[in-house]
Amino acid sequence: MILRLVWRSLRFAPGRSLLMLGGYALGVGVMVALLSIGDAMVAQSRDRDLVGGGDLAVLPAGIDLETLRTGGVSSLYFDIDLARFYQRDVLTGPRLAGAVEAVAPWLDDELLYARLGDSTWAISAGGQIPSAAAALGVAPDLRSGEWVDVAADRRWTTPTEDERLVDVDAFHAPPPEAAGDSTWAEWHYFNILAPDGERWLYLTYLVGGDLRGGAWAGQLLGTWVDADEERVFERNVPAHSVRLEPGDVDLALGPDNHVRLKDGTYHLTAVIPASRGRGALTLDLRVTPAPERYLPALDISPGAFPSGYAVPVLRGTAHGSICVDGVCEDWSGARAYHDHNWGVWRDVTWDWGQFQLGQWSILYGGIARDTAASDPASATGARFLFAVDSLGLAAVLPIRAIDYTWGEAGPTRMILDAGRGDEALRLEADVGHVRSTRSDPRAGGNVFYQLRAGANLTGRLSGGGVSARGDGFFETWRRGPP
Repeated sequence: MILRLVWRSLRFAPGRSLLMLGGYALGVGVMVALLSIGDAMVAQSRDRDLVGGGDLAVLPAGIDLETLRTGGVSSLYFDIDLARFYQRDVLTGPRLAGAVEAVAPWLDDELLYARLGDSTWAISAGGQIPSAAAALGVAPDLRSGEWVDVAADRRWTTPTEDERLVDVDAFHAPPPEAAGDSTWAEWHYFNILAPDGERWLYLTYLVGGDLRGGAWAGQLLGTWVDADEERVFERNVPAHSVRLEPGDVDLALGPDNHVRLKDGTYHLTAVIPASRGRGALTLDLRVTPAPERYLPALDISPGAFPSGYAVPVLRGTAHGSICVDGVCEDWSGARAYHDHNWGVWRDVTWDWGQFQLGQWSILYGGIARDTAASDPASATGARFLFAVDSLGLAAVLPIRAIDYTWGEAGPTRMILDAGRGDEALRLEADVGHVRSTRSDPRAGGNVFYQLRAGANLTGRLSGGGVSARGDGFFETWRRGPP
């Protein structure tokens, strides 16, 4: 019956019948093609040779593997921030040494532009590090020539200690949007705790101002603290006496004040007069970082203005002498910390702290824009806690809350809770020393607090419990009298 109807339809209306059959055939053909393409993409996504040769692929945030492989519009201009840090210190670092055999960075279908005379050419480029690709078993089959690492490949995978520290700790040229901002500043900060644990030094080598317009200078700041007294030292250095280069760690603020990096050690010299009265602070120190205890350069801006931060020495050791008013002491074996800040600092407040608790080095912080000149506690900005041990970075946790107990002089206690999923840490700090500074006395501005505290760390990381005691330093802001 069906065949009879088909033949009669073809006999009496051949054109209409053929058009209908062609439409059905086209729809079926398109469906078969789409299913075939989808099946091929699934097969390719499971093919190790087509996704870099590894069992695990690390992709830019916010993109899926199929989109990246097919070159979709959303795959343009994606990259992986801190890729070198992930390869050298996370994927191939001590913590995963027994689990990861090889790691190979892989760049595919990157859009570049080449200019030749008046013409501009769009180029699709890709690249790998030869030795890393060979270790992963995905090196290309060469027909002629050689494919070996060059100097830039070696620096990526196995930098010297100085090269690694330069990557973390180098000075920056202000970006175009901040080049004329008078509040631009960048500095080396060191915190040195005496071997007896009872005295310490805050030390800052700073440059700042309108670098484009020439209205800028350098500054040395030192604060010496012990049980009986607190001394502040300060030296302003004109721009013509400042020596620094973007991309380099070394800084000179006049003839006697230097930060120099050599063989993985920082050499610090300074002669700083007292900010009030007579006397001076003189020092000659060498600071050596502890292995694996550092954090790479990060963009920490909450938006609308540039701000960056790095910690080249989360825990280190200092050797040398410190002299106050001509009385010198050997501080060899002192505990040292060093970080590096840069950005625009108008209407900016922050929470920050670094603690040494047994095997753990804890760093936390975040900055906020206080544009309304309200209580800094109400200003918004992401805050994170970094937990580091002898194997390197162990966890990065968002901070859920920081609660302060306030006394007449400032905070007397701080409780910080950070966590994500099953991992959580609680830091409880009892303040032993408070230093307060009002940011703008004429306007009754915010008060900046620098604090030292004994602390207790508890929680859970990587399926195991955490419990440690120690001490550290932290900072915060508050509106109100110091």
